[in-house]
Amino acid sequence: MNEEKIIIYGAGKRGNDYYKFLKSKNLDNYVAAFCDKRANEIKEKFGKPVILYEDALKLNLPFLIGVGIEFVDELKKLFAETGVTRYYEYIADWASKYLPIGKSAINREYCAFCHIDDMDEYFKASDNVGALSVYWGDTFFYRMFSRLDKKNIVELACGRGRHVPKYISMAEHVTLVDILEKNIDICKERFKDYNNIDYYKNNGYDLQELPDNTYTALFTYDAMVHFELLDIAKYLMETYRILINGGMALFHHSNYHADYKVSFVGSPGGRNYMSKDIFAYLAYRAGFEIVEQRVFDLSWSNQNLDCLTLVRKNI
Repeated sequence: MNEEKIIIYGAGKRGNDYYKFLKSKNLDNYVAAFCDKRANEIKEKFGKPVILYEDALKLNLPFLIGVGIEFVDELKKLFAETGVTRYYEYIADWASKYLPIGKSAINREYCAFCHIDDMDEYFKASDNVGALSVYWGDTFFYRMFSRLDKKNIVELACGRGRHVPKYISMAEHVTLVDILEKNIDICKERFKDYNNIDYYKNNGYDLQELPDNTYTALFTYDAMVHFELLDIAKYLMETYRILINGGMALFHHSNYHADYKVSFVGSPGGRNYMSKDIFAYLAYRAGFEIVEQRVFDLSWSNQNLDCLTLVRKNI
């Protein structure tokens, strides 16, 4: 049916990623076309026509905004000027009509999907000395990390293991957790000579395979900034469950709270909706004592978009 189809506005990276994600969910047949200013040059993407805006208007179909955040306001202004009222700013708003898993789960799965491919250069760059110095130099990151009991430590969202060489000598046992099988496989190969590391591909919102009251510490860097608020709430409860009494956890999370509708996409640096105070509330409700919080900027930002929170489990 015509009203079920949609036009992705944007035939660049975000529009492409949206289409590939929808295809992975068998929703690609709902995409009627791409709309892009470069339509005369591109003409076709993934077997779908790329059309100009004036031609897209004739189809009378809703748009899914698939452009970078720096262009969204300009596009919404164009929609207003041309009488377009049917559009979706976020992919989960449209996909939730056809997927029975809810918006948070869609956003989680889309975030994971975007980290499967085309991430080699990012991981390579993030593994160099300069990038790691933010966490392991003479910084508040390392000062707060130093307060953890590293005897039996969990690294949540470990990626490809860039932090492991920095703390493995301090730990008796390490458990690496990630939502992506690819990352776990790379870590297994990278650290194959170590016999004190366990690996766990989880589902992106709990730690159900890890036992209660067992681990001395948990930490996560540069990943939870992208997580859905509801998933963070679950992770906090799970972290409380698996830590020993007195165990501590260190979370690097988002402090972006300008728009409650944002997800991994649609915000600066992919920061999801969260704040220092909201995180403290969730951690406190999960049972934790808030030991310390630090709001900060990374080198690309002057907006205090990040926060580091240290918590302790006390029974």
